[in-house]
Amino acid sequence: MTAEELIAQLQKLPSETPVLVEGYETGFDDIVELTPEQVVRYRHAQEWDGEYQTLDRFSNTETERLKAVVIHGRRGHRR
Repeated sequence: MTAEELIAQLQKLPSETPVLVEGYETGFDDIVELTPEQVVRYRHAQEWDGEYQTLDRFSNTETERLKAVVIHGRRGHRR
């Protein structure tokens, strides 16, 4: 994905939308997609954890949910 294509995708979103990337491991890949996600800020994240986690990681249904966009690379699913 080029900068122009990424900007076009991001311009479709509300300006307050957090934009996240996959965390952990090494190297870089091309961006292949942006996906909407509902996430929760993970206050007790370790160095290897991302600051945000998907809702299925938490049992408290009253935790503040954020609508975010995650940038995915070609091999991000392997991380």
